[in-house]
Parts: sequence; C-alpha cells; structure tokens
Amino acid sequence: MKFIQTGTFNENYLKEVMDFKLLDSIENMYLAKLDYFIGFVIKEKPEIIMDYINNLTRKYQGLVEEDFVKKISGEIEKIITKCKNLKQYHDLNKVALNYFVHLLELKDTNAWETSEVQITRKALIKAWIYHSYYFLETLTETIDRTEAMKLFKRYITHYHLDHPSPNREKFVSLEKRFEERTTGDTTSSEWVIVHTMLEDGKYAFKNKNCPTLVDTMKDLTDVELKYLVCCYGDYEAFRANSSDHIILTMEHTLMQGDSYCSRVLHDTRIDYDLRHPPKEFWDNFESGNEKEAKKYYKK
Repeated sequence: MKFIQTGTFNENYLKEVMDFKLLDSIENMYLAKLDYFIGFVIKEKPEIIMDYINNLTRKYQGLVEEDFVKKISGEIEKIITKCKNLKQYHDLNKVALNYFVHLLELKDTNAWETSEVQITRKALIKAWIYHSYYFLETLTETIDRTEAMKLFKRYITHYHLDHPSPNREKFVSLEKRFEERTTGDTTSSEWVIVHTMLEDGKYAFKNKNCPTLVDTMKDLTDVELKYLVCCYGDYEAFRANSSDHIILTMEHTLMQGDSYCSRVLHDTRIDYDLRHPPKEFWDNFESGNEKEAKKYYKK
C-alpha cells in the first residue's frame, strides 16, 4: 500500500479568466438540467408542478435586479424548443436565462449572446451549479423539506443514470484508473488528492481541497442543500461514468465542514465488502505516512 499525492494548491484558480460562448454551453450547463428536473417533478408529484413553477419563477426574479434578456432570440428559442418540459413555461424560460447571464458577471452585458466573452472561472462554476441549489431550495419551500430532499436525491440519481459518460466504455479497472491518476504530469491539477490501492478492487482517494464547488459556494448558507447538490450525486456518477460494478463509499466531505473528502471506489466483481476505513485511517492518509495509517486500516 503506497500513498501518492497529486495536484498543487492554487489560490488564484477561481480568479483565472477564460473565454466563454454562451450558446455553446447554456443547453448542457443549464437548460437541459432544468428541463429534466421539471419533467421529474411532473412525473413524481404532478399535483405541485404549477406551484413549483410559480415559486421558481419568483425565486429567479428575486435574485436578479437587472433585465439582461429583454427578448429571447431565435437561437435561444431553438434550444428551448428541444426542452420538452421547459418550453411550455415562457415566464420561467426568460427569468432562468436572465439569471444565467447574471451569474456570468459580464463586464459587457450587451454582447453575451452573439460574441465570445471573458469570464472568471468562479463565474463559470456559479453558472454551472447555483441553479441546482435553487431548484432544491425552491422545492423545500413548496413541499415539506424532508420530502423535497428525498425527491431531489431520486432526481439526481436518475439524471446520472440517464446521462452516462460517453467515455464509459473506456473504463478498464480501478487499478488502471489509479495508475492513470498517479503517473505522468501529477502536479498541474488544482485538485490536491492522496491516492492508494487499499487492496485488489479498492481504490481510495482523499480530496484535500475542492477548488471548484466548496470555494465557490461559500456565500450559500444551507450546508445540507449544498451537500445534496454538489456531493450526493457522486454516488451514482462514479458508477454511471465507469461501470455498474463500481460503488462509491464516502463518509467525510469538505462541503459538510470536514477537513477532507474520504472516498473509496469498490469493484464488486472482486469484493463486495463495502466497509469504509475509519476516520483514523483518513487522518493519517498522507504520502510517506503509510506505516501509521495501516495501523487503522482493517480489511
């Protein structure tokens, strides 16, 4: 059992500026997810859909003071037309698009639709994830909070089941995944992670930072909702993006205030023992500290 750390802390990661084309991204980043979620609510709780649509429309209206989208253009209309659930709610379409543009924090708000713009990485991540937080928050304001969270869990699981990675067929084994992540250029990533193969078919890794979601979402206050939006989906995502035989266990997350995220990917074709190593193992899971950590790892 050898521990290998990869990645380098980058304090300026979220401040980096990048080129962005809204029309190339808005469907996959935003509208398709909103459309899927509305369809899921219609299927699971049709009796609340109009209350939910009205509440979400008001939510977005309250989050943005400026009107960036005075009229939905033909190109945007084509994208919305493909959204079989969303397209029937015109008012929600407009305020949802307006909120998306607001999140990009553009210096020039006149050319967002037709031109390539420059945005910070933090703005990109907000545009990618904040809407899901408000999907869920609005749901908790429409129905009982516990019921809303259960419904959202089912939604995010089904979303990943229905949207597996196009590279899924390339998955070979966890040993191969470990090798790919710990060889070659191991310093350029902003994600600082410690990796090891606990045993055959058990790949453990500890995230020491989350330069994207945790750092970006600090101004959102509901930790329980942030965890569901940002972390809960990983359980199904790892399986959907690799193999039906792969199961994730995770007991600590940075999003919930822990000092790391503890994760193990288990290949159930090799071993169906899904016990997660104890906290003492993860506390000592550092490169060069293999001997101490092994005291706490129990097969």
